[in-house]
Amino acid sequence: MSTELPLTYRQNPRPIGFEVSYRLAGDRLTVDSGRKETEIPLAQVAQVRLTYEPRGMAQGAYQTKLKLRDGTTVRLTSISWRSMIDARRQDTEYSAFVQALLLRVGRANPDARLCAGKPRLQWLAITAITGATLVAAAFFVWRAVLSGANMAALLGAVIAAVGIWQLEPMVRLNRPRAFLAGELPQGLLP
Repeated sequence: MSTELPLTYRQNPRPIGFEVSYRLAGDRLTVDSGRKETEIPLAQVAQVRLTYEPRGMAQGAYQTKLKLRDGTTVRLTSISWRSMIDARRQDTEYSAFVQALLLRVGRANPDARLCAGKPRLQWLAITAITGATLVAAAFFVWRAVLSGANMAALLGAVIAAVGIWQLEPMVRLNRPRAFLAGELPQGLLP
């Protein structure tokens, strides 16, 4: 029997819906959605993936996805929705819970894969689309300047700047890589 104290994390993962509670106790994770409570032995976790997810213009969210040996998944994020337009950041609570979860998964199943970022093909597609979009915006600005359409060039530059602001962290932070439970990847935990 483990002497570790239970650790909990609560979030409302969608703007409309119920709060989900996650509870770590020893080598088990209990997920309580209000309608159903599921107990997951951490030895059944085959993969843990940490990612950065864009969530609107003002904030991004961090996400942890557990993939079990039977193919089922469990997700938790660093934000909790209060309404359709109000999401609360829970960076401190999320970070503490995920760090404890990673350590316990590592002890319960040393063969579990710990991955940071998106899967390689998905990340390459995101990177290519981002690059193509920014090249197209730069070409538009260049052609607008050559045509003397300074307002169009300014609008194109503003759109390109907003695109860089939103897309750069998604590409940089979601670079695919493996990590160890004791050596967490930079940028994927708040």
